[in-house]
Amino acid sequence: MRGIDERFTIGTTLRFGAHGLLGILLGVAACGGENKPPETPAPPPAATTDAEDPGRKIEGPVAPSDSDDVKKGIAALKAGDVNGAKAAFEVAVQKNPKQADAHHYLALVNDQTGNTAEAEKSYRKALELSPDLEESATNLAAILVESGRYDEAAGLMKKSIAKNPKSAALQVNLGMALAGKGDVDGASKAFEEAIKLEPSNAIHLVTYAGHLARNNKKDEAISKLKQAEKNAANDAGVLASVALEYKGLKDFKTCVAVLDKAVSQKDVAELRIYRGTCKLGLKDLPGATTEFKDAVAKEPNNALAHYSLGNALADGGKLTEAIAEWEAYLKLAPDGPQAKAAEKKIAIAKAKAGAKGGKK
Repeated sequence: MRGIDERFTIGTTLRFGAHGLLGILLGVAACGGENKPPETPAPPPAATTDAEDPGRKIEGPVAPSDSDDVKKGIAALKAGDVNGAKAAFEVAVQKNPKQADAHHYLALVNDQTGNTAEAEKSYRKALELSPDLEESATNLAAILVESGRYDEAAGLMKKSIAKNPKSAALQVNLGMALAGKGDVDGASKAFEEAIKLEPSNAIHLVTYAGHLARNNKKDEAISKLKQAEKNAANDAGVLASVALEYKGLKDFKTCVAVLDKAVSQKDVAELRIYRGTCKLGLKDLPGATTEFKDAVAKEPNNALAHYSLGNALADGGKLTEAIAEWEAYLKLAPDGPQAKAAEKKIAIAKAKAGAKGGKK
């Protein structure tokens, strides 16, 4: 996972990095327009703040760096200036092509901005220069797992674990790689080892819970989720990930209850969207609609909030209002993951509205 990068159906791979200011939570949209629990599309990566994410190492693989340009890049990251950070790391690499931490940070920025091909190249270069870099190995393995290269990821993690036997992050990514290969027992063993190394790390517990849930071990998964919820009592981001696992288990009531705690700590649009999707699972359309309206009110430029609200309004038969929300989504995110779906729903809704208007 990228901290809470996980593309927030938890159970993805772990990444280290100095990217704590790139975002706070992942957006989740309801599928709406249908009388069934909503799907959770795969949104872009994001992260919590560094204090909220125990898996993140703000200092990176070498702290402090001996490069002024790397230091400048790290400062830019902390200030939220991703472009400035990338430019600084590129200068650092140009000045000293053999500086491993510069390659790592350049990879990190590319990774978190979606340029995984370039990120992979730079992580590999960092490891070529410094084979013991745990962070680069962890992040590279995450890319390999996400692209289905499970054997390579597992091999990389086993080599890295031999050099860093106390790393829980490496164990988590080994678990994800083995899970991808279909080695359920091997994956479980790796997750258990990660938790043994970092028993208070709630994200590891949630990741393990996701693995257990996918393999029909619901009771064990719930046990891990309860432990994660307890460990992350004051972390809205992790609580959101716990809630989404409950959603995956179709325990929508518990999903809402956990999100109540998260919203009480950090009332943001994303959490409202999450809670709305779980209320849809409970067949509480009025409650879900209210959540999505609140999300739009809090963040008018949140495209997924508009899309989710449009879906809920359509479910309630308010087609004209739904069309307006889907159009708002398209204006904000014309190339977004739900763009084609929004266009299709608008066309269907307009046809239905026209048919109703034509009746005498």
